[in-house]
Amino acid sequence: MSTYTREPGDNGWAPVAIVMTVLVVALLLGYFFWYAPSQTVTAAGPPTVNVTTPTTPAPNPPSTVVVPSQGPAGAPGPAGAPGPAGAPGPSGPSGPAGPSGSSDSGSTGSTGSGSTSGTSGSGG
Repeated sequence: MSTYTREPGDNGWAPVAIVMTVLVVALLLGYFFWYAPSQTVTAAGPPTVNVTTPTTPAPNPPSTVVVPSQGPAGAPGPAGAPGPAGAPGPSGPSGPAGPSGSSDSGSTGSTGSGSTSGTSGSGG
């Protein structure tokens, strides 16, 4: 005597799924080939076409506004010509007083002395 046992992973749904799939495919083919409505052609005269023109003109389409966008920077151009000279600036403040000197401001016209502080002569 043989005993049949079922494993927990075995299912009996596989044959049922195959039969259902074949049945659905057969029904779809039957609808498209047998029950689908066919096109019928009537032997009536040509159809009547009524054309009516509008009484008011169509509105103009809105104008297209192109907004420019910032592109990449181009190559630098050549240097321009120099401009005219500007106006002279204001005079600056007076400088500090110089160091105090001796009362002898130098002899003028003395010859023969070893001093070179004079403004005339042949010292050089």
